[in-house]
Amino acid sequence: MKKQILTAIKSSGVLGAIAALTVLIFGGWSGAVIGWLLGTGLGLVRTTGKRVYSPGVGAKLGAQAGLALGIWLFVASLVEGLWLRPISGQSAVALPQTLQFAIAGLALAPLASALTGAFQGLQGNSRRWAVLITLAFILISFPFVDRLAQTNWLSHIIEIQIFVMLALGLNIVVGFAGLLDLGYAAFFAIGAYTTGLLSSPQLNIEWNFWLVIPIAAMVAAIAGVILGTPTLRLRGDYLAIVTLGFGEIVPVVFRNLTAVRVEEPISKLIGTLMGHPEWGICLLGCDRPINLTGGEAGINPIGRPALPFIGTFSSTDYLPWYYLILFLVVFAYFAISRLKDSRLGRAWTAIREDELAASAMGINLVRTKLLAFAMGATFSGFAGSFYAAYISAIFPSVFDFSVSVIILCMVILGGLGNMNGVILGAIIIMAADRLYLPQLAQTLKRILNTSVLPNIANPQWREFLATSLDPIQMRLFFFGLVLVIMMIVRPEGLLPDTMHQAELHPTDDGIQDSLPNS
Repeated sequence: MKKQILTAIKSSGVLGAIAALTVLIFGGWSGAVIGWLLGTGLGLVRTTGKRVYSPGVGAKLGAQAGLALGIWLFVASLVEGLWLRPISGQSAVALPQTLQFAIAGLALAPLASALTGAFQGLQGNSRRWAVLITLAFILISFPFVDRLAQTNWLSHIIEIQIFVMLALGLNIVVGFAGLLDLGYAAFFAIGAYTTGLLSSPQLNIEWNFWLVIPIAAMVAAIAGVILGTPTLRLRGDYLAIVTLGFGEIVPVVFRNLTAVRVEEPISKLIGTLMGHPEWGICLLGCDRPINLTGGEAGINPIGRPALPFIGTFSSTDYLPWYYLILFLVVFAYFAISRLKDSRLGRAWTAIREDELAASAMGINLVRTKLLAFAMGATFSGFAGSFYAAYISAIFPSVFDFSVSVIILCMVILGGLGNMNGVILGAIIIMAADRLYLPQLAQTLKRILNTSVLPNIANPQWREFLATSLDPIQMRLFFFGLVLVIMMIVRPEGLLPDTMHQAELHPTDDGIQDSLPNS
């Protein structure tokens, strides 16, 4: 019994630290919300790999881990309400209300964890359906819980889901087919600009969003084929350099399509050779060049989707946007999982493992690689189309090289080839970047201005602390540090694909036992 409790505490340590940090920087009912979310995940993690023969055993294992998580939340709520708020210049929360917040987290974490653990004790398909129903309930009800708890996380969750979809698409190219793509943001930009051009006053074409979004995905897929065609004979670093170049070219092209004039090439060539370039027949932009993409100013405004009984989606109501991107992510997950288990998915795996052997076995390398680029770009086009409509404006600076690198890091951090791992990697990176770091910076700033800087007499030290202790400025440092540690400690990712894990750890016990004795 003692050993089980210690194991539960250990397994909830990392999640407990994340939960405590959430409460310390957000306060209020955030402990109850994060306890509900992380408790559900902890119950699943705690029972994975265990022989859970009944719901009672699973509930017991989950409750033990959830209780440790609840204690983290309880202590953090007390510290935040009674101590952290006063030193940051805010009024302390009354003890009864602080206890309310603390007890809510303490109760919800083990309850959610025990419930998920109990589901793991079900037999056959009942276990799988129970987990899926629980996950669906969390995803569907989260906006209402967020509104009730006043945590205001919904807009950030929408941004996280956009990058989840991008990471799932890149996982097809990098994780399934083993083709290193450093220019994936180019397809994101192509999908966004296609939507911007077809559903905005820029070209006086204001088509319906529901018609434009599949067109944007199709255009991105065609761009994927165009990129894939000259790279068919390239591998490794050379392929990475070509895709990097493509990713750099696309934003520059969009930035400079501000004076477009199209002339018929044959007449233009003849006229130039004869010394009369004016003989060229103009096809487009004859009276004056067309400002196609708006340059650095971008395209603004862009049409937004509309539905009966809901009307046009607005920037003040995040609820329709949340369910729309959730539907797109679920659709992408279902479609990509079907592709992975198909003949095409097995062909991608064969190419990733040994391209020469795959060709010898009759796999069409040209067709298979082009389909990998096209399918990966398709889902990036969906994400770009949604993004353009969501912010109702697009700018070329948004789609720079760093976006491609961040998406690739999501895939590697979560686990190459594992869709659940890729989703986890995207959530971790984007939640840290868009949700936690800005709030942490705001909390540290309040503490410095209230309790630290007034007590420092040296003005140079005051200026140094005020400008240096900013997590936003250090985001790339934290990002790089986490990646370095991750590559040293767990290079296969958080939730690795079985084959990748076997490749990176060939001397693990399970693999070592299967090798013949020397």
